[in-house]
Amino acid sequence: MRIFAAIPLVTLVVLLSAGCGSSQRASGTLPSCNGSQALCSRPLNEVVFPGTHNSFAASTEPGWYFANQTYPIARQLGDGIRAFLIDIHYGVYDPATGRVRTDLTAEGSDRNKVAQQLPASALRVADRIAGGIGLGTLKGKPEPYLCHTLCELGAEPLDRELGAIATFLHEHPDQVVVVIVEDYVPPSTIEQGFAAAKLTQYVATLKRHAPLPTLGELIEGGHRLVVFAEVKGGSPPWYMPAFSFIQDTPLGAVHPGQLSCARYRGEKDSPMLLLNHWIPPFPPSPTINAQIGRAVFLRARILRCTEERHTSGAIVAVDFYQRTAVVKVVQELNSRR
Repeated sequence: MRIFAAIPLVTLVVLLSAGCGSSQRASGTLPSCNGSQALCSRPLNEVVFPGTHNSFAASTEPGWYFANQTYPIARQLGDGIRAFLIDIHYGVYDPATGRVRTDLTAEGSDRNKVAQQLPASALRVADRIAGGIGLGTLKGKPEPYLCHTLCELGAEPLDRELGAIATFLHEHPDQVVVVIVEDYVPPSTIEQGFAAAKLTQYVATLKRHAPLPTLGELIEGGHRLVVFAEVKGGSPPWYMPAFSFIQDTPLGAVHPGQLSCARYRGEKDSPMLLLNHWIPPFPPSPTINAQIGRAVFLRARILRCTEERHTSGAIVAVDFYQRTAVVKVVQELNSRR
Protein backbone atom coordinates (compact mmCIF):
# COMPACT_ATOMS: atom_id res chain seq x y z
CA MET A 1 0.00 0.00 0.00
CA ARG A 2 1.34 3.36 -0.94
CA ILE A 3 1.42 6.72 0.67
CA PHE A 4 0.82 8.39 -2.69
CA ALA A 5 -2.50 8.57 -4.51
CA ALA A 6 -1.11 7.17 -7.74
CA ILE A 7 0.69 4.25 -6.16
CA PRO A 8 -1.16 0.98 -5.60
CA LEU A 9 -1.72 -0.75 -2.33
CA VAL A 10 1.26 -2.34 -0.59
CA THR A 11 1.69 -5.61 0.44
CA LEU A 12 -0.43 -6.30 3.22
CA VAL A 13 0.06 -8.50 6.34
CA VAL A 14 -2.82 -8.98 8.88
CA LEU A 15 -2.11 -10.58 12.23
CA LEU A 16 -5.09 -11.71 14.27
CA SER A 17 -4.92 -12.81 17.84
CA ALA A 18 -6.83 -16.02 18.36
CA GLY A 19 -6.81 -19.03 20.57
CA CYS A 20 -9.29 -21.87 20.74
CA GLY A 21 -6.91 -24.75 20.35
CA SER A 22 -7.65 -28.35 21.26
CA SER A 23 -4.99 -28.24 23.99
CA GLN A 24 -6.99 -25.54 25.76
CA ARG A 25 -10.16 -27.59 25.46
CA ALA A 26 -8.41 -30.68 26.79
CA SER A 27 -7.02 -28.84 29.78
CA GLY A 28 -10.42 -27.37 30.60
CA THR A 29 -9.26 -23.76 30.37
CA LEU A 30 -11.46 -21.14 28.72
CA PRO A 31 -10.48 -20.46 25.12
CA SER A 32 -9.46 -16.93 24.16
CA CYS A 33 -9.20 -15.57 20.63
CA ASN A 34 -7.71 -12.13 20.13
CA GLY A 35 -7.99 -11.69 23.87
CA SER A 36 -11.69 -12.55 23.97
CA GLN A 37 -13.61 -15.78 24.22
CA ALA A 38 -16.39 -14.27 22.09
CA LEU A 39 -14.06 -13.78 19.11
CA CYS A 40 -13.40 -17.51 18.84
CA SER A 41 -16.82 -18.00 17.24
CA ARG A 42 -16.58 -15.00 14.90
CA PRO A 43 -15.62 -15.41 11.23
CA LEU A 44 -12.51 -13.69 9.97
CA ASN A 45 -14.54 -10.89 8.38
CA GLU A 46 -16.50 -10.10 11.55
CA VAL A 47 -13.49 -9.04 13.61
CA VAL A 48 -11.73 -5.66 13.59
CA PHE A 49 -7.94 -5.85 13.35
CA PRO A 50 -5.38 -3.11 14.11
CA GLY A 51 -2.84 -2.80 11.30
CA THR A 52 0.06 -0.82 9.90
CA HIS A 53 0.72 0.51 6.41
CA ASN A 54 4.21 -0.11 4.99
CA SER A 55 4.81 -2.06 8.18
CA PHE A 56 8.46 -2.81 7.41
CA ALA A 57 9.53 0.84 6.94
CA ALA A 58 10.66 1.71 10.47
CA SER A 59 12.65 4.82 11.28
CA THR A 60 14.41 3.15 14.22
CA GLU A 61 15.97 0.66 11.81
CA PRO A 62 19.16 1.75 9.98
CA GLY A 63 19.07 3.06 6.44
CA TRP A 64 15.42 4.13 6.14
CA TYR A 65 14.34 7.32 4.43
CA PHE A 66 10.70 8.50 4.58
CA ALA A 67 9.54 5.69 6.89
CA ASN A 68 5.84 5.23 7.63
CA GLN A 69 6.40 3.57 11.00
CA THR A 70 8.73 4.05 13.92
CA TYR A 71 9.25 0.50 15.14
CA PRO A 72 9.86 -2.75 13.21
CA ILE A 73 7.42 -5.63 12.80
CA ALA A 74 8.66 -7.58 15.82
CA ARG A 75 7.97 -4.60 18.09
CA GLN A 76 4.60 -4.01 16.43
CA LEU A 77 3.56 -7.57 17.21
CA GLY A 78 4.43 -7.05 20.85
CA ASP A 79 2.46 -3.79 20.91
CA GLY A 80 -0.72 -5.46 19.67
CA ILE A 81 -0.66 -4.74 15.95
CA ARG A 82 -2.25 -7.60 14.09
CA ALA A 83 -2.35 -6.46 10.45
CA PHE A 84 0.68 -5.83 8.27
CA LEU A 85 0.85 -4.26 4.79
CA ILE A 86 4.14 -5.06 3.07
CA ASP A 87 5.82 -4.65 -0.35
CA ILE A 88 8.27 -7.20 -1.76
CA HIS A 89 10.84 -6.16 -4.38
CA TYR A 90 13.98 -7.60 -5.92
CA GLY A 91 17.17 -5.92 -4.75
CA VAL A 92 20.93 -6.37 -5.13
CA TYR A 93 23.31 -5.32 -2.38
CA ASP A 94 25.89 -2.81 -3.61
CA PRO A 95 29.08 -2.95 -1.50
CA ALA A 96 30.30 0.31 -3.05
CA THR A 97 27.48 2.31 -1.46
CA GLY A 98 26.36 -0.03 1.29
CA ARG A 99 22.83 0.23 -0.09
CA VAL A 100 20.43 -2.22 -1.67
CA ARG A 101 19.75 -1.32 -5.31
CA THR A 102 16.33 -2.08 -6.78
CA ASP A 103 16.60 -4.57 -9.64
CA LEU A 104 14.15 -2.81 -11.94
CA THR A 105 14.88 -5.17 -14.82
CA ALA A 106 14.00 -8.24 -12.77
CA GLU A 107 10.74 -6.54 -11.80
CA GLY A 108 9.90 -5.55 -15.37
CA SER A 109 10.16 -1.87 -14.47
CA ASP A 110 12.38 1.08 -15.34
CA ARG A 111 13.26 4.58 -14.15
CA ASN A 112 10.34 6.18 -15.97
CA LYS A 113 7.82 3.95 -14.22
CA VAL A 114 9.39 4.68 -10.85
CA ALA A 115 9.31 8.42 -11.57
CA GLN A 116 5.53 8.18 -12.01
CA GLN A 117 5.15 6.59 -8.58
CA LEU A 118 7.40 8.80 -6.46
CA PRO A 119 7.65 12.55 -5.86
CA ALA A 120 10.64 14.09 -7.60
CA SER A 121 12.24 14.88 -4.24
CA ALA A 122 12.29 11.18 -3.26
CA LEU A 123 13.80 10.20 -6.60
CA ARG A 124 16.52 12.83 -6.15
CA VAL A 125 17.39 11.43 -2.71
CA ALA A 126 17.60 7.92 -4.13
CA ASP A 127 19.82 9.10 -6.97
CA ARG A 128 22.12 10.91 -4.55
CA ILE A 129 22.66 8.06 -2.12
CA ALA A 130 22.81 5.22 -4.64
CA GLY A 131 24.38 6.76 -7.73
CA GLY A 132 21.46 6.95 -10.15
CA ILE A 133 18.28 4.88 -10.21
CA GLY A 134 18.12 2.53 -13.17
CA LEU A 135 21.64 3.43 -14.31
CA GLY A 136 24.57 1.07 -14.66
CA THR A 137 24.66 -2.71 -14.37
CA LEU A 138 23.87 -4.37 -11.08
CA LYS A 139 26.39 -7.01 -10.04
CA GLY A 140 25.06 -9.80 -7.91
CA LYS A 141 22.06 -12.06 -7.54
CA PRO A 142 18.74 -10.31 -6.92
CA GLU A 143 17.16 -11.22 -3.59
CA PRO A 144 13.71 -10.43 -2.18
CA TYR A 145 13.59 -7.39 0.09
CA LEU A 146 10.86 -5.43 1.81
CA CYS A 147 11.10 -1.98 0.21
CA HIS A 148 8.77 0.94 -0.47
CA THR A 149 8.96 1.55 -4.24
CA LEU A 150 12.77 1.84 -4.19
CA CYS A 151 15.10 -0.29 -2.10
CA GLU A 152 17.63 2.55 -2.24
CA LEU A 153 15.39 4.44 0.22
CA GLY A 154 15.35 1.56 2.69
CA ALA A 155 15.30 -2.22 2.57
CA GLU A 156 14.73 -5.08 5.00
CA PRO A 157 15.71 -8.64 4.03
CA LEU A 158 12.53 -10.64 3.53
CA ASP A 159 13.82 -13.64 5.45
CA ARG A 160 14.51 -11.56 8.55
CA GLU A 161 11.03 -10.07 8.75
CA LEU A 162 9.28 -13.35 7.93
CA GLY A 163 11.44 -14.91 10.62
CA ALA A 164 10.08 -12.42 13.14
CA ILE A 165 6.52 -13.46 12.25
CA ALA A 166 7.44 -17.15 12.45
CA THR A 167 8.97 -16.67 15.89
CA PHE A 168 5.86 -14.87 17.08
CA LEU A 169 3.56 -17.60 15.78
CA HIS A 170 5.67 -20.29 17.37
CA GLU A 171 5.68 -18.55 20.74
CA HIS A 172 2.01 -17.53 20.60
CA PRO A 173 -0.11 -20.50 19.46
CA ASP A 174 -3.28 -18.48 20.02
CA GLN A 175 -2.54 -16.07 17.15
CA VAL A 176 -3.78 -16.02 13.54
CA VAL A 177 -1.77 -14.10 10.93
CA VAL A 178 -3.10 -12.82 7.61
CA VAL A 179 -0.55 -11.55 5.09
CA ILE A 180 -1.36 -9.42 2.04
CA VAL A 181 1.57 -8.79 -0.29
CA GLU A 182 2.05 -5.99 -2.78
CA ASP A 183 3.92 -8.24 -5.11
CA TYR A 184 6.72 -7.16 -7.42
CA VAL A 185 8.23 -10.65 -7.45
CA PRO A 186 6.74 -13.91 -8.79
CA PRO A 187 4.76 -16.29 -6.56
CA SER A 188 7.59 -18.84 -6.66
CA THR A 189 9.86 -16.36 -4.85
CA ILE A 190 7.19 -15.77 -2.22
CA GLU A 191 6.67 -19.50 -1.78
CA GLN A 192 10.40 -20.08 -1.32
CA GLY A 193 10.65 -17.24 1.20
CA PHE A 194 7.77 -18.50 3.31
CA ALA A 195 9.08 -22.07 3.19
CA ALA A 196 12.57 -20.97 4.25
CA ALA A 197 11.06 -19.12 7.22
CA LYS A 198 9.09 -22.28 8.14
CA LEU A 199 5.81 -20.43 7.72
CA THR A 200 4.15 -22.78 5.23
CA GLN A 201 3.27 -25.11 8.09
CA TYR A 202 0.82 -22.43 9.26
CA VAL A 203 -0.79 -21.31 5.98
CA ALA A 204 -4.54 -21.46 5.37
CA THR A 205 -6.47 -21.69 2.11
CA LEU A 206 -9.84 -19.95 2.14
CA LYS A 207 -12.73 -20.80 -0.16
CA ARG A 208 -13.97 -17.68 -1.90
CA HIS A 209 -17.67 -18.51 -2.03
CA ALA A 210 -17.90 -20.32 1.29
CA PRO A 211 -18.31 -18.74 4.74
CA LEU A 212 -14.96 -17.64 6.10
CA PRO A 213 -13.63 -19.70 9.02
CA THR A 214 -13.87 -18.44 12.57
CA LEU A 215 -10.77 -17.59 14.53
CA GLY A 216 -11.34 -20.70 16.60
CA GLU A 217 -11.54 -22.90 13.51
CA LEU A 218 -8.28 -21.50 12.16
CA ILE A 219 -6.62 -22.29 15.47
CA GLU A 220 -8.10 -25.78 15.69
CA GLY A 221 -6.92 -26.61 12.18
CA GLY A 222 -3.43 -25.23 12.76
CA HIS A 223 -3.79 -22.86 9.79
CA ARG A 224 -2.93 -19.59 11.48
CA LEU A 225 -1.35 -17.72 8.57
CA VAL A 226 -3.66 -16.30 5.88
CA VAL A 227 -1.73 -14.88 2.92
CA PHE A 228 -3.02 -12.64 0.11
CA ALA A 229 -1.36 -11.12 -2.97
CA GLU A 230 -2.51 -7.98 -4.71
CA VAL A 231 -1.78 -9.04 -8.27
CA LYS A 232 -0.40 -12.55 -8.76
CA GLY A 233 -2.30 -14.53 -6.16
CA GLY A 234 -3.75 -17.97 -6.84
CA SER A 235 -0.78 -20.31 -6.95
CA PRO A 236 0.17 -21.85 -4.58
CA PRO A 237 -3.45 -22.10 -3.33
CA TRP A 238 -2.65 -20.45 0.01
CA TYR A 239 -1.29 -17.35 -1.80
CA MET A 240 -4.75 -15.95 -2.49
CA PRO A 241 -5.85 -13.03 -4.71
CA ALA A 242 -6.38 -10.14 -2.32
CA PHE A 243 -9.13 -8.25 -4.08
CA SER A 244 -11.26 -11.31 -4.54
CA PHE A 245 -11.50 -11.60 -0.75
CA ILE A 246 -10.97 -7.95 0.21
CA GLN A 247 -12.58 -4.64 -0.73
CA ASP A 248 -10.85 -1.48 0.43
CA THR A 249 -11.34 2.28 0.75
CA PRO A 250 -9.78 4.93 -1.54
CA LEU A 251 -6.13 6.00 -1.32
CA GLY A 252 -4.73 9.51 -1.60
CA ALA A 253 -6.67 11.59 0.93
CA VAL A 254 -4.78 14.81 1.71
CA HIS A 255 -6.96 15.97 4.60
CA PRO A 256 -9.23 14.14 7.08
CA GLY A 257 -12.45 15.03 5.30
CA GLN A 258 -11.33 13.05 2.25
CA LEU A 259 -11.12 9.74 4.11
CA SER A 260 -14.00 8.13 2.29
CA CYS A 261 -15.82 4.86 2.92
CA ALA A 262 -16.40 4.25 -0.80
CA ARG A 263 -15.24 1.01 -2.42
CA TYR A 264 -11.93 1.43 -4.24
CA ARG A 265 -10.79 -2.10 -5.12
CA GLY A 266 -12.36 -5.50 -4.74
CA GLU A 267 -15.88 -6.64 -5.52
CA LYS A 268 -19.13 -5.69 -3.80
CA ASP A 269 -19.33 -9.18 -2.36
CA SER A 270 -15.67 -9.41 -1.32
CA PRO A 271 -16.17 -10.45 2.32
CA MET A 272 -13.35 -8.56 4.06
CA LEU A 273 -12.95 -4.78 4.41
CA LEU A 274 -9.68 -2.85 4.51
CA LEU A 275 -9.69 0.75 5.75
CA ASN A 276 -6.74 2.70 4.34
CA HIS A 277 -6.51 5.14 7.22
CA TRP A 278 -3.59 7.47 6.63
CA ILE A 279 -2.88 10.88 5.12
CA PRO A 280 -0.09 10.64 2.53
CA PRO A 281 1.74 13.94 2.15
CA PHE A 282 5.42 13.45 1.40
CA PRO A 283 7.34 12.77 3.52
CA PRO A 284 4.95 10.88 5.85
CA SER A 285 3.83 13.08 8.72
CA PRO A 286 3.66 11.65 12.25
CA THR A 287 1.70 14.71 13.39
CA ILE A 288 -1.05 14.55 10.76
CA ASN A 289 -1.46 10.80 11.14
CA ALA A 290 -1.62 11.13 14.91
CA GLN A 291 -4.51 13.56 14.47
CA ILE A 292 -6.60 11.17 12.40
CA GLY A 293 -5.58 8.35 14.72
CA ARG A 294 -7.22 9.89 17.77
CA ALA A 295 -9.77 7.58 19.36
CA VAL A 296 -12.85 9.71 18.62
CA PHE A 297 -11.99 10.24 14.95
CA LEU A 298 -10.80 6.69 14.32
CA ARG A 299 -13.75 5.06 16.07
CA ALA A 300 -16.23 7.18 14.14
CA ARG A 301 -14.71 6.28 10.78
CA ILE A 302 -14.62 2.57 11.52
CA LEU A 303 -18.25 2.58 12.61
CA ARG A 304 -19.30 4.70 9.62
CA CYS A 305 -17.51 2.55 7.07
CA THR A 306 -18.57 -0.81 8.48
CA GLU A 307 -22.17 0.40 8.49
CA GLU A 308 -21.98 1.75 4.94
CA ARG A 309 -20.30 -1.39 3.66
CA HIS A 310 -22.67 -3.71 5.53
CA THR A 311 -20.03 -5.55 7.53
CA SER A 312 -19.08 -5.84 11.17
CA GLY A 313 -15.34 -6.33 10.72
CA ALA A 314 -12.42 -4.49 9.16
CA ILE A 315 -8.65 -4.33 8.85
CA VAL A 316 -7.64 -0.83 9.95
CA ALA A 317 -4.23 0.18 8.56
CA VAL A 318 -2.50 3.31 9.91
CA ASP A 319 0.82 5.13 9.78
CA PHE A 320 2.88 5.74 12.95
CA TYR A 321 0.65 3.36 14.89
CA GLN A 322 2.21 4.14 18.27
CA ARG A 323 0.91 7.71 17.95
CA THR A 324 -2.63 6.52 17.29
CA ALA A 325 -5.33 4.78 19.33
CA VAL A 326 -5.77 1.97 16.79
CA VAL A 327 -5.05 -0.92 19.18
CA LYS A 328 -7.24 0.51 21.95
CA VAL A 329 -10.15 1.36 19.64
CA VAL A 330 -10.09 -2.06 17.98
CA GLN A 331 -10.16 -3.80 21.34
CA GLU A 332 -13.10 -1.66 22.38
CA LEU A 333 -15.07 -2.31 19.20
CA ASN A 334 -14.44 -6.04 19.32
CA SER A 335 -15.67 -6.20 22.89
CA ARG A 336 -18.91 -4.44 21.92
CA ARG A 337 -19.78 -6.51 18.85
